[in-house]
Amino acid sequence: MDGHRPVLAARFDLSRPADPARGWTGPGVLPAVRWDWAAAFDGTRLLVTRPGGTAWYDGPLAAAREWTRALRAHQTLTLTTGAFRTPFDFPTAAAQGRLSVLTVPARLLDTH
Repeated sequence: MDGHRPVLAARFDLSRPADPARGWTGPGVLPAVRWDWAAAFDGTRLLVTRPGGTAWYDGPLAAAREWTRALRAHQTLTLTTGAFRTPFDFPTAAAQGRLSVLTVPARLLDTH
């Protein structure tokens, strides 16, 4: 992503809605940071919470060192979701405008 900002691409799931009323935008638009959301990464697990604290994403994440450094530097995470099933479907979904994007504050947790 532009500026080497960290991104989480998660295929659409009904349990993880991308509601425009909650700040989700379409492709090509980097939204303003939604301070009512949050993300925390401990090096192996990522937790993204909605307003009110319920989990939007909670699971393992195999992140490269560059991604972790970008998260530390930018202190934000851009979430991308939409109509794709595999990474190979992502470019087509993006080209067809079938992605939703949200940027949230993010922090690294010190596990030592």
